[in-house]
Amino acid sequence: MKRSSGSLSLVGQLLIVLVPLALLAALAWRGARAQERAVWEDLGREAELYATAVADRLARRLPEAVETAPRYPDPPAPGSVSPMDLVLDGSDIPALKALRDSPEAGNSPAGLPRRALATLRIMELAPQEQPPKELEELLVHDCPSILTETGLAKLDPEGSGALRHWRRGQKALALLDHEQRTGWILEGEKPWWLERDEKGAKFIAPETVQGLISGELGNLQHRDFLARLSLENSAGTTSAPFRSAPVAFARGLRVDVSLKSPESVAAAARGQERRIISLVALAAGICLWGLLLIQRTLQRERKLNEMKSQFVASVSHELRAPVASIRLMADALEEEKVPPETAKEFHRLIAREGARLSTLVGNVLDHARIEQGRKVWKMESCDLAALVKNTLRVMEPLAKEREISLEAGITPVESSVDADSIQQALVNLLDNAIKFSPKGSTIFTSLSIDEVLHDWTLSVNDPGPGIPEDEQARIFERFYRPGDELRRETQGTGIGLSLVKSIAEAHGGTVIVASKPGEGSTFTLRIPISA
Repeated sequence: MKRSSGSLSLVGQLLIVLVPLALLAALAWRGARAQERAVWEDLGREAELYATAVADRLARRLPEAVETAPRYPDPPAPGSVSPMDLVLDGSDIPALKALRDSPEAGNSPAGLPRRALATLRIMELAPQEQPPKELEELLVHDCPSILTETGLAKLDPEGSGALRHWRRGQKALALLDHEQRTGWILEGEKPWWLERDEKGAKFIAPETVQGLISGELGNLQHRDFLARLSLENSAGTTSAPFRSAPVAFARGLRVDVSLKSPESVAAAARGQERRIISLVALAAGICLWGLLLIQRTLQRERKLNEMKSQFVASVSHELRAPVASIRLMADALEEEKVPPETAKEFHRLIAREGARLSTLVGNVLDHARIEQGRKVWKMESCDLAALVKNTLRVMEPLAKEREISLEAGITPVESSVDADSIQQALVNLLDNAIKFSPKGSTIFTSLSIDEVLHDWTLSVNDPGPGIPEDEQARIFERFYRPGDELRRETQGTGIGLSLVKSIAEAHGGTVIVASKPGEGSTFTLRIPISA
């Protein structure tokens, strides 16, 4: 009941604080929304004026951009045989020029304009000769044929002038024949204007339209709007424009105006709304943060108390098992009813359990001192290689009981450390590795130095079951033990790795774990070299 009452009290406090603030925020929001609507209405009127100005400008410019495309017979109509055909087969350049310039030349028996054929023949025989300026007019307007593109390609290899115009015109004719209608036509998303002409077609190509919208309309650019052309009732329109205006040229074309950055415009329109609501939100946030901080602190304390309770239970279990074993073996030895071989084994086991108790009590006491800030660190120059070798000798009997091999790769390292604490950290790492490694496996310990980073590393690698990724961030928390408490098979109190982390941090270093389920684990101490 007390817990429920406390929760209700927190809810009540939240309501008392937040309800008035919510009412104030609602009133401020309504006022700000009215102001925002006014801003959008002003933008709409400005956009209509801009769309109309662009449409009027285009209506004046589009007629000037109309191009023509002549239509020629395809297939060509055969002409009659003439002595002029002999000139085409010869190499008399003056005679070919006369034929090229003759309006009476007509078509060859193959249906091709003799003037165009003469032009190509001259270009073949005298490629170095500069062609006359009237040659493009001859090929495009006077004698258009399937030879026109070939001739223009020779006159304009880059395809930047008359050849490009010719190809646009032929594309316009093909599109006109395909669509069987005139006016504005979409090719994909490109707008063409097409109209039949007595000689072929009139057209405005998409690139010309784009040039008008981006070049000619440069003086009408607006900081807030973008203008683009679209066709009425065209498919593929994804969204309605902000504002539109029809173009008074070839019915069906319109100018659509959209906002360059609707988000920024909306943000500017809601500036006052944000300022008002932000003040209310700030007040609410501070109150809410304070209340939640109190609740979080209480929850953390409750969780810590639960973890401490679990720790006390674990320590009690860890103490009870070796103490009970020692008592049973001591009683048996006292009664002198144990054979000498068994007595020797009992003495060994009593020594082992005593050492385990000593390690456990030492971990608990050191953890308490570190938490309370009473731990005194004795930093002295130390031969770390000798320390690691000595620690491995100490842990060797425990490893042999589990039929586990201890191997090492050690580089000589001298550093100023608290030797007892470093040894304690290594003992904890080796003890964990031995606990979780299968029989017959090998645990590898390495000590190395990094001259570049000016630090040394001490790693313990075991072939155990590994640690899931979601638990790796928590295994260094005090009292935390991974896995299900009810199904846990290994002993421990949950302070060993926390103590290792505290020792590493006291030396200005870190401890990290690299592990994958089923692939073992590697714990690494990385500590700066101190003079």
